[in-house]
Amino acid sequence: MKRYILTFLLAVLPLGMLCAQTVIDMHSGQVSGKTRTDYDYQAREAWQLREDSIEYDDCVVRAFNYLYIDSLQVAQELFERALKLRPDAPGNAVVRQNIGRIFMARKQWRDAAGIFSRVLETMPRNAEVREERASCYVEMGQYALALKDYEFLLVLAPDDEHYRLVHAIVLGKTGAQRDAIDELDELLAANGDNADCYLIRATLYAELGNKGYARRDLDKAVALGVPKEEIQDLYDNLK
Repeated sequence: MKRYILTFLLAVLPLGMLCAQTVIDMHSGQVSGKTRTDYDYQAREAWQLREDSIEYDDCVVRAFNYLYIDSLQVAQELFERALKLRPDAPGNAVVRQNIGRIFMARKQWRDAAGIFSRVLETMPRNAEVREERASCYVEMGQYALALKDYEFLLVLAPDDEHYRLVHAIVLGKTGAQRDAIDELDELLAANGDNADCYLIRATLYAELGNKGYARRDLDKAVALGVPKEEIQDLYDNLK
């Protein structure tokens, strides 16, 4: 009996329908057989993806070449073209970071901070981008936001002398000069030859009206190699 049923099916159904794959229309829910058109569409889609990838790579390479010769506008346009071609490409964090750097070069601090924030949404531990965003916040006078970024960086690298130094500077900008001095004291206890620490602590002491301490730190910085003529204005402010 089964043999006759199979013979009947072979007789009444086209061979293509027996072996065709199934396609479901996502809008109507209708089930239909996959046709040559479907395969052609997939082939075109794969071809377009390859072409977009090739153009994406070309845009990025050319953008870096234009950055090298300081053609910022052309570089930005190429980076933005790359993002449109492949909005989900793995390398887009680097592309966006360089657009942010172009904004920084033009002193478009708000635009730069915005695009760095976009990168940090998916890569919060990217220290380089976070510090660049903090620099933008400092330029905009948004010291509390900059301080948060440096506090995050210190969580990532608690012993990093550079992060601690800039953290102290930003602390001072928020009005917490004494906390900043405490941090600089700790840095100098570990490395007493850091001339930058003495310079920054001198400015903080000056802001607090402690001119004697400020002058002492300036003298120490000079003893460590800082040319006195370069910081003469700091000395003059202590008279």
